[in-house]
Amino acid sequence: MKNIVLFGFMGCGKSTVGQLLAQQTGRTLLDTDSFLEQKYGRRIADIFAEDGEDAFRAMETAVCRELSDRRGLILCCGGGTVLREENAAILSQGGTMVFLDIPFAAAYARICGSDRPLVRNNSKETLEQIFLSRAPVYRSRAQLTVDASQSPKQVADAIRNRIK
Repeated sequence: MKNIVLFGFMGCGKSTVGQLLAQQTGRTLLDTDSFLEQKYGRRIADIFAEDGEDAFRAMETAVCRELSDRRGLILCCGGGTVLREENAAILSQGGTMVFLDIPFAAAYARICGSDRPLVRNNSKETLEQIFLSRAPVYRSRAQLTVDASQSPKQVADAIRNRIK
């Protein structure tokens, strides 16, 4: 059974939809960022601060390789994971790539009060530019695109119905 790989911009509902899919299908849910932190025993923020983004991205690719060898998972990817072509290729070998597509306004409404570094350190306008620059890459990596502005249950149901 192939993995289901969920990706998209912050606030698209990856974690919530992933939890619902896991409950509905009996699959194991793994968040790639959390898995990376557990595997390396370090917080991502610390890896960035102490070793830099290149070191983090190398660890992220190693995690993608490890998890793509497993089957029957639901993987929730960090927003930048599939931006790296190598990671997207690795994940797509063992899974169905599902882009949770959402308009920026809806995503921003969900994340604007969060403590995420990208949100904390950037204006709404800058976040929108990041969103707009990532959207075509996300679309190009997707095998399945789902409207994530619906309720999480509707999104999970749409994924389940289309992946059968």
